[in-house]
Amino acid sequence: MYVIIVGYGHVGYHLSRALLAIGHEVLIIEKEKARCEDIRQDLGSVALHGDATKVQVLKTAGINRADVLVATASDEDNLAACQMAKSGPGNPRTIAVIQEPENDPLFKVLGVDVVVNRTHQILSTIEEELPGRTLQHLMNLRSAEVRMVSITLPEDSAAVGRSPEEIEMPPNSFIVLLVKQDGPYLPSSSLILSANDEVIAVTTTYEEPMLHEVLTSMA
Repeated sequence: MYVIIVGYGHVGYHLSRALLAIGHEVLIIEKEKARCEDIRQDLGSVALHGDATKVQVLKTAGINRADVLVATASDEDNLAACQMAKSGPGNPRTIAVIQEPENDPLFKVLGVDVVVNRTHQILSTIEEELPGRTLQHLMNLRSAEVRMVSITLPEDSAAVGRSPEEIEMPPNSFIVLLVKQDGPYLPSSSLILSANDEVIAVTTTYEEPMLHEVLTSMA
């Protein structure tokens, strides 16, 4: 999947790293030259210096072949970039992270496919961080029934001490990334799961409870 990210702030930084870690092609459009240099030092040649509200910049970024455009800059720039992305022949899926909650209806009326309201997101995060909550929703994918989740392994999980390949997953659920204390890892037979590891997985709404049970049930 080819993903264009508009803006390299806090959201753009973490999103780009996560997408690259699971094997997606990423290009970040950033207005500030200094930030573009930071991107190149951190992630390699995945930065384009320019204004994503300009048609020529989007064309240079390859918007016609992009699968998704994620806009993480100001609300004004995000809306303009999403609308221009939709106006071309490629018609990628557009996702906008909005700063002001009152702009949510406007973005939806004007055709942005997915609107991420940061205020609502923070409230959801607070709820999911309540004691005993080990599963967090990271994002819904193209299908309404498919989502990416994060599950933190408790110390008494039966998955601790095993490799990802040894875990019997639900048929439509897949581990895509493991985040240990020293950083992220792609799943492999040589990698052993430890307590408090964060397991990033793709699952369905139907299989989510089963996946949670598999990864958190006691040994």
